[in-house]
Amino acid sequence: MEQWILVSKNNQKNNLDAFFEMIDLIEDDISEMLEDEKNVLGVYECLVICFNCLKLYCDQVGINFSQIEDHHIEFKKSREDGTFWSFDVDINSAKGDEVENFIIMLEEVEKTLTGFEKRCEKTEESFDEWNCVFIMHTCLRKYCDETKTNYPDLMRDVLKLQSDLEKDENLN
Repeated sequence: MEQWILVSKNNQKNNLDAFFEMIDLIEDDISEMLEDEKNVLGVYECLVICFNCLKLYCDQVGINFSQIEDHHIEFKKSREDGTFWSFDVDINSAKGDEVENFIIMLEEVEKTLTGFEKRCEKTEESFDEWNCVFIMHTCLRKYCDETKTNYPDLMRDVLKLQSDLEKDENLN
């Protein structure tokens, strides 16, 4: 997996640029993995890639990832109708396979973020890295729910992946 630029905890514009660069790199990583016939890639692996990158980004900018999850749970409880912004992806679409549908979902996340940015221009809401992480996390969690992906198992795999990457980094 590629790494994006290192970000500073004090530079919001660079952090937002890095956030959107991260999304592009996720899409690039998935495309690269699809090109290699040895890789078996499904929605679960795509979710691992996304949550891994999102958690690494949070660590870099000083966002407590577990706090994002806590806010997601509270937000979900407060949304009785179950809607999350304009985000809605039909995971059962006959068009393409599950990885193609996942890429479409990432594009929808970007559209949701763009819509939120436009709303922030008209309101007093803050378009910052915390809100971007929260929106992406919420959309990914919704996708987990829709695909019946076990989130606790997914996060265990993400943490194991990060631990393995740290071990590899320390050996070099």
